[in-house]
Amino acid sequence: MGYFFIHRDQIYEQGLSIGFRTFSAGHLIWLLGIAAFCVLTGLFYKSRDERGRDLMRKSCGLLIVILEYLKIIVMGLNGVKILEFVPLHLCSAAGLAVLVYALWPRMKGIGQVFAYAFFPAAILAVVFPSSTMYPWWNFYCLHTFIFHALIIAFFIWLLMAGEIVPSYKGVWIGLLFIAVFSVPIYFIDGAFNVNYMFIGTRSDVGILAAMWDAIVPKYGRPVFALVMGLIMIAVAHVLYGIFLLGRKLKSPGKKKKSK
Repeated sequence: MGYFFIHRDQIYEQGLSIGFRTFSAGHLIWLLGIAAFCVLTGLFYKSRDERGRDLMRKSCGLLIVILEYLKIIVMGLNGVKILEFVPLHLCSAAGLAVLVYALWPRMKGIGQVFAYAFFPAAILAVVFPSSTMYPWWNFYCLHTFIFHALIIAFFIWLLMAGEIVPSYKGVWIGLLFIAVFSVPIYFIDGAFNVNYMFIGTRSDVGILAAMWDAIVPKYGRPVFALVMGLIMIAVAHVLYGIFLLGRKLKSPGKKKKSK
């Protein structure tokens, strides 16, 4: 199996250079594949009746949770310290939220959290992956892309089917969730020297590592966390603008008929 089950910690311990570059050919192929998967399965989901959609939602939620805990099992079997890999990242919470929403789809508030917290976090996780130290044929690399692709696809399904309609109120619902989720994580990171939510230590993600190097030595970790929060606020508002523009482009004829 070669390096299939080798973990990041083991790669660093052995001084191996077996990873890939962000936006390399392989990475771009993954991004195009994820985009195609989301659109095609979204169209399929939209064409199904409620029973078919329910089956797709529950299957996706169950698969995401299985993937997350399979990763922890694999790490445990291979002697990897799992303290930093228990499901306390935002995307780990997203995986659990997918299953919760699949089981109780009337919980519409979760839909807004998907739109402004989980969806952008999953997008960033595949555009700027934290798995660049791995070779392509590696369990953790494959897990990163498949796990986050399913979260993205789940939201796209609901959006294309009109089951989630992102609102401006939802911007603040999503940001409130991130704030409440992040506060205890910030202190857990500091207490145990871990990096949940990427606000504890220097990250492997290039853009976050550059931000850490520019901010933390001069201003400290609290300022870094504050800057991350401000970026999330900006991203949420940009997303709201995109969702709003999409709705206007989608239904110009309806406005004309109503006059």
